[in-house]
Amino acid sequence: MKNILYILLFMPLFYLGAQDEGPYFIRMHVVDVEGNINAFIKANKEYYKPLATKGAEDGKWAGWAMWRSVTDTSKFIFFHHFSSPEQYAKPASIWGANEAKKLGLEPPDGSKWEMTTIRDLDLWQINGYVFDNEPSNYFVFNRFKYSYVDRKKFIDNNRAWGEMVVKPQLGDVKGYNWVCATLLTGGNYVDQESQIVNGISFDGFDSIEDILHRRSYKESSEPNPYVQEFQKYAAKNDLTGFSSSVASSIYQEIASSFRE
Repeated sequence: MKNILYILLFMPLFYLGAQDEGPYFIRMHVVDVEGNINAFIKANKEYYKPLATKGAEDGKWAGWAMWRSVTDTSKFIFFHHFSSPEQYAKPASIWGANEAKKLGLEPPDGSKWEMTTIRDLDLWQINGYVFDNEPSNYFVFNRFKYSYVDRKKFIDNNRAWGEMVVKPQLGDVKGYNWVCATLLTGGNYVDQESQIVNGISFDGFDSIEDILHRRSYKESSEPNPYVQEFQKYAAKNDLTGFSSSVASSIYQEIASSFRE
């Protein structure tokens, strides 16, 4: 994907660059917040987002985004983007006082909240993506566990989903962006079976209403023909049965360095 400007304009969460030029990574920081959550959100929008954006402009990383759980509203996920192994491995100051001073930013009062890390800063490699011309405001966050030997099957299954289900519906579903990724750090296997989530995917939508309409059961609903074709393809090509568990939840994007 060569047109980086196009991606910056229309895909605010996942600025992936050209995948044929090397691997692209996201680091997830999952936290729980107690106290004044509104002050926490305000601090991230007004203080940390400008620093993250400046860090991306300076090539220190590719970008930053902040999500909030719709059902567990004290839970947040921060995404740190890196366009190459070299960018990830090179130490860079993004949140420092000197950087804030250059931007004229005053540090927020962190005593108003307490942030607890739920999951370590694991690194994930993006393995597939399909982008709409509209940004996503909400995401269905899917989490999988697959065995050590089934990594390729997980990737191939998800790439087929992106090509066969997501891509044909881009003009029909606003903000229908999709990404899948696999865990690179912090793996834990017993008899080749993963003990933790090691595969993820994101289905983006414009609104929470769109998600609920698509996920609700309706007696008169016709089966989605794209999903049916995907299921036939997956069965024919032995791309099923790789996941020992699947879970999903809904998140709202709160802030991102990729859009105003």
